[in-house]
Amino acid sequence: MRLMWIVGVVVLALALASATPLDSTNPEQETTTGSKTFHAIRAFFRPMTDYLFKKLPSKTPSDVATDVQEKVTDVRQWAEENQMIQSLVSSLAPVKSWIKERANALQDKTFRDMYNDVKERVSDLDQKIGAWIEQHNKQ
Repeated sequence: MRLMWIVGVVVLALALASATPLDSTNPEQETTTGSKTFHAIRAFFRPMTDYLFKKLPSKTPSDVATDVQEKVTDVRQWAEENQMIQSLVSSLAPVKSWIKERANALQDKTFRDMYNDVKERVSDLDQKIGAWIEQHNKQ
């Protein structure tokens, strides 16, 4: 199961890292008719299919691992240079800090303590909602 997941990640990484944008001067697209979406998807996955069918048969597992490592490094470098991705990462920093704080607060609690805390909060919420509904029903 794990091996299939790793293989899937490797194939996806190769597809994403090797993908090239659809070229509008592509003669194949100009000469064929049919779905533009289909042609775009085909062009997107072409580098991966070329790798799988043309290059992979002559490679060793070590060569494939090296190729994957190079592509992952390229993608990481691209992501570090991409301003939109960096903006997204920096905007998520407060969420990461909040999660880290909550994890630190929970690290010494037992599951029983966490359950009792949730049970108490739900009970309080139930009491408040019930009181609010009763108050509005009397009016």
